[in-house]
Amino acid sequence: MNLESHRAVKDAVEVLPSLASHLQAERHDALAASMLYEYRLNELGKEFASHNLTPMIVKGQAIVDLAYPSDEIRLSGDIDLLVGNEGEQVAAVLKEIGYQENTPHSRHFQFSERGFFQNEQRLPSYIEVHRCLDKIICRPIPYNEILTRSKPSGRQGFRYPAIEDLFLLMILHASCDIFFDSGRLQRDLRFLIENGKPDMDIVWKRAHEWGLSRALRRLLNGQYPKITYLSGEWSASKTGAYILDQLFWHDNLLTALRGLAKYSLARLRDRLSP
Repeated sequence: MNLESHRAVKDAVEVLPSLASHLQAERHDALAASMLYEYRLNELGKEFASHNLTPMIVKGQAIVDLAYPSDEIRLSGDIDLLVGNEGEQVAAVLKEIGYQENTPHSRHFQFSERGFFQNEQRLPSYIEVHRCLDKIICRPIPYNEILTRSKPSGRQGFRYPAIEDLFLLMILHASCDIFFDSGRLQRDLRFLIENGKPDMDIVWKRAHEWGLSRALRRLLNGQYPKITYLSGEWSASKTGAYILDQLFWHDNLLTALRGLAKYSLARLRDRLSP
């Protein structure tokens, strides 16, 4: 070993302890954040249960509880709830316990998510309540059937989707997420397939029925949405780029154009009736 190689090995040996300590501290912080997230989630569930409500958690903790190994950590920022006819009751409970609702993106587009925030440490800081998980252009997804198939989560006040539905809802979210994270998607897919063990025949059948088979095929093959329009502030041109990209993630172009027309009409009504 020459002198230069010897120095490189020596430097690496000296760095290893500090690197190991840094990684251990990072894992400790992630574990603490995960435990705090679960505590806040459980506190929120108790509030819903006290009102005889059980909204369905999609993504986030549902994926962790149903598919992640016990030694793996998946951090989540907010909580996403899918609701049906009980949506207004869920919103009322959130406001009752101190949440404030964000100004809606559109007053006339009925499928816009509703965002609720608060600063109390006992409860999650941000919650999104959804009737639809698509963004702007809605697919023909039978959300009432998804809610009917949902199962007890093991947590007070919440339900989880059937594993095949959870798999597809994750695909749906990833295909239209403006904050797409390929690393997280790869981990979620791997653990859902290996540990959740969805029936892939059912997954593909429902994907075709939901107009989601193209997105499913692309994401399973490692083809990801474009994210170049995310740099800088959001603008009309970036919205247009996003919508154009989304058209190619839908199975049926005509259905997608109809969905876009409904959204455009709702936004026009927002402008005419502010």
